[in-house]
Amino acid sequence: MRIIRQCVVLLAAASLAGCELDLQNPNSPTEGQVTSSPDGVIALATGLQSRFASSYGNFAYMAGLVTDEFASGSAALISISDSEQGSVAPGTAIADIVFNSIYRTVRTADDLLTGAEALSGSIEAGTRSGLRGLAFALKAEALGEALQSYQRIPIVTFGETAPAYVGRAEALAVVRQLLDSAANGIAATPPSTFFNNSILTPGVNLPNVIQLFRARYARIASDDATALASANLVGRTGSAALSVLTFPSPTVNFYANVTGGTNGIAPRRQFRLSMLPQDQRFAYFVVPSTTLSGRVGALLDPWNRYANPQAPLPVYFPDEALLIKAEALANQNQLSAAQAVLDSVRTDCTGGRGLDDPKACLPPLGAQLTQSQLLAEIYVQRRYELLGTGLRWEDARRRNAIRGPTAAPAVPVDGQRCWLPYSIGDRNANPNVPPDPAEPGTFPSGCPLQ
Repeated sequence: MRIIRQCVVLLAAASLAGCELDLQNPNSPTEGQVTSSPDGVIALATGLQSRFASSYGNFAYMAGLVTDEFASGSAALISISDSEQGSVAPGTAIADIVFNSIYRTVRTADDLLTGAEALSGSIEAGTRSGLRGLAFALKAEALGEALQSYQRIPIVTFGETAPAYVGRAEALAVVRQLLDSAANGIAATPPSTFFNNSILTPGVNLPNVIQLFRARYARIASDDATALASANLVGRTGSAALSVLTFPSPTVNFYANVTGGTNGIAPRRQFRLSMLPQDQRFAYFVVPSTTLSGRVGALLDPWNRYANPQAPLPVYFPDEALLIKAEALANQNQLSAAQAVLDSVRTDCTGGRGLDDPKACLPPLGAQLTQSQLLAEIYVQRRYELLGTGLRWEDARRRNAIRGPTAAPAVPVDGQRCWLPYSIGDRNANPNVPPDPAEPGTFPSGCPLQ
C-alpha cells in the first residue's frame, strides 16, 4: 500500500506529477490492484490528471508545429524542423507520441470509471460523481484531440487488443456522449467537497471544463444550438472562470519543458507582427525579439507566459466560450448579437473580468459586419486568443484553409497538412490500423473527413 499512500500525499499537495501507473515492481500493486480500493481509485484520479496534462501538451505542441504557430529552435531535431514545414513522415516521434499519450489518458480514464463503478458502495456518492465526471470529461477531450489529429481513430479500446478504427462522425458522436454523461452525472449528484478540495487539481472548475468541452465539440459537429447553450454555461468572471493545470516544483509546465534552450520550439514572430499594432495579446504570450531564429531560419519570439517552469497551463481560455458563442450566433444569422459578443473579446482589457487571460484592448468593430465578415473576424480573434491550445489546426480545416507544406524561409499561413500518419507502434500491433491518408495535392484545401 506504500505507493497508494504516496499517491494520496501527492494528491493532497495537488501535484500533477501523479503516480506511475505502469508498475513493474512485484512488491508494488498492479494497476488493476490500484483500482480495487477506494484509496487506489482516488490515486488513479491524480494519475489521470497528470496523464491528461501530458497528452494535451503533446497535441497542442504538434498542432502548433503543423500550422503557423510554432517553429523549431536552432538546435532542434530535423524531424521538428521538418514538421514546421508540414512534413511528418510515418514513424516520426511527433506522430507516435501524440497517439500514445492520448490513449494512455483514455486507458486511465477507463480504469477510473471501472474502479469507481466497482467500488460504488465504498465511495461517497458525491465523490464518485466527481470521479466519474472527471473521467468522462478527460476521456472525451483526449478522444477529441485524437480526432483532430488523425483521419480515423479507435474509440473502443478498453480490453481490446486490436481496436477498430472509425470515422470522424462516429468518433465525434462518442466524444459528445461522454461529455453529456459528465454533465448529467454532476448535475444529478454534485461532486463532494472532498472531491473538489482534495482530488481535483486546484485551479480547475469541473463544471466549467465540461461545458466548455461540450461547446467545443458541438461547434465541430456544427450543432449551433448546443454550442450556444453550453457556451452560455461557462463562467466568464472571477478566478473560477479560468481552469488551469498547476505544476508545483519539481514538476514542470509542458511548454517550459519543450521550449527551454535551443533544442525545442518557440512561437513564430509572425504571430506578434501580424496583429493590429494596438493589440496587446502578444505580451501575454511572448517577449518580442529581433534576434531569435530557428533551425531553418524561422523568426521566433521566446515565451513570456511559459518561461517560468511552474507557470500554470490553461485547460482552456475563457474567451473561447465567447468566440464559440459569437460563431453560433453568426451561423444563426443573429448578426448584431454575434458582433456584440465578438466586441466583448476585442475590448477585453487589463483587469477585465478578473481573469489572467489574453487582453486585446482593441476598440469595438463599429458598423455592423455581414455574416461572412463576422465569421472571418471570429477566426482572426481565435488565432490571437487561443495560441498554443492546438485549436488552430481544426480552425484551418473548418475554413478549408490547409495551405500545404511551406518550405523555409517562407512563413506558413493557417494549416500545412490535413492529418498525422498513424502510429507505427499501433500499426505493428493492430491489423485494423488503416493506410495513412493521402494529403491534398492542390491548395488551399479542405480535408477528407471519412
